[in-house]
Amino acid sequence: MQNFIGLIPARYASLRFPGKPLCDLLGKPMIQRVYEQAIKWEKFDKVYVITDSIEIQMACYSKQIPCLMTSPDCKDCLDRAWEASQQLESSGQGADRYITIQGDEPLFNPDTLNIDYDHGCINFYTQSLTDIDDPNAVKVVMSNTCRAMYFSRFSIPYRGASTQRAVSTVPCYKQIGVYAFSIDMLRIYHELEPSTLENTEGIGLNRLLENDYEILMRHTPHDSISVDTPEDREKVIEIMKGQL
Repeated sequence: MQNFIGLIPARYASLRFPGKPLCDLLGKPMIQRVYEQAIKWEKFDKVYVITDSIEIQMACYSKQIPCLMTSPDCKDCLDRAWEASQQLESSGQGADRYITIQGDEPLFNPDTLNIDYDHGCINFYTQSLTDIDDPNAVKVVMSNTCRAMYFSRFSIPYRGASTQRAVSTVPCYKQIGVYAFSIDMLRIYHELEPSTLENTEGIGLNRLLENDYEILMRHTPHDSISVDTPEDREKVIEIMKGQL
């Protein structure tokens, strides 16, 4: 039987929305909202916020949220997850599976995680009709066996006119910011150099694809809105009000 640890990466110094993990969402900081959603999944042994920010660390402590401090030199959320996993492994508190939930996903639905964990690297997707042209929403193209082929911030596959037929009805698959890694796959990700496609798209998982590692995609009906900008925050607040 596998055991699971949840990791919630949170950066204070966001270019598009500085301090966003601490932005207020109906009386609670966003990082608390994400944590409270994550711990609803009963299989987690423990869930930690992982950050390089003293401000976020202090906010977590004030809310009794477990927090691990990591280096400001981490390249991205998965490298931060690797560093946190090493702290846990070295103290005998490691896990078979580390599930990373982005700290800007306050609408994360824990039912998303009810899948079989039979692969070293698993990511999630949903079908979206509204995020096709939004560069903050990552799109994914998959093989017939639900292996990721490519991640992009652009609308993929191409939906324009074709000499054969119109392809505007091709669905848009949106990546959800939740990543399930075995400790071995986290190590592989960390040891690989950032890749050309990763840097071009600004999407870390392309690092694995460019080096011929498989990423298994699992469907979830639960869409989510990443809070990348103050405008996204307003959208999320309106959705949360509707859920009251």
